[in-house]
Amino acid sequence: MKEIIFLRAKKFILMWIVSLCMANVGLANENLIENGSFDKGEKTPDNWEVANGLTTFYVTEEGHGRIVKMDSRVDRMQALAWLKQFKENPEAVPPELVIPKDQYATIAGNEGVSLDSGLINIKLGQNYKLTVDYRGAGSPIVWIKGFMYHPVRKDYVDAYQTRLTPDKPDEKKWKTYSIGFNPTAKTPKVEKIKVRLYAYWPPGIYYFDNVKVEEITTEEMAELLNKRAIVDEK
Repeated sequence: MKEIIFLRAKKFILMWIVSLCMANVGLANENLIENGSFDKGEKTPDNWEVANGLTTFYVTEEGHGRIVKMDSRVDRMQALAWLKQFKENPEAVPPELVIPKDQYATIAGNEGVSLDSGLINIKLGQNYKLTVDYRGAGSPIVWIKGFMYHPVRKDYVDAYQTRLTPDKPDEKKWKTYSIGFNPTAKTPKVEKIKVRLYAYWPPGIYYFDNVKVEEITTEEMAELLNKRAIVDEK
């Protein structure tokens, strides 16, 4: 009888350990950026800034579903005027695209083009990995922006940033890029982060998909930092 009870207890413990391990694996792979594929949402993706229809778009591509498209070729003055009008009336119809002959007169030569995700809470001391799929002729920047609560302003303010810059992008082929980061390693008051997709120079069309932020281990962080160091040395 004791042997049967022991075997049952042993079986229960093994099942508990397996389920715990599987739960941890699931947690490690969880995307902390809600709707990183952009597929949720009707007119516009949930948890992402609304595209303005002149420099930023949400379009559909076979095999990828809904993706982000950015056009930094737009005449700067036209883009700035449209952004002001769009802010006042999001239902307004975008003007016909104007691409100046002088590349430095484009929005790429000045402010650039961006779209932001919603905010997510982070843990003190935790390592994270940012991953994104990208294709395009130029290298954009995918920013991680960190925020801390300001007791006087009673609001969240900029306190941290790091960036992923795709190396050797391809205009026709999607590539996946990743970096490791730790927002609270040197700025422990950071409580929230967001992702900013940013296209600037050279003037062109940029595409993004599958944005992911996940918790990683110390070993995974060391591996990502090593890969980044190798790239930086080239």
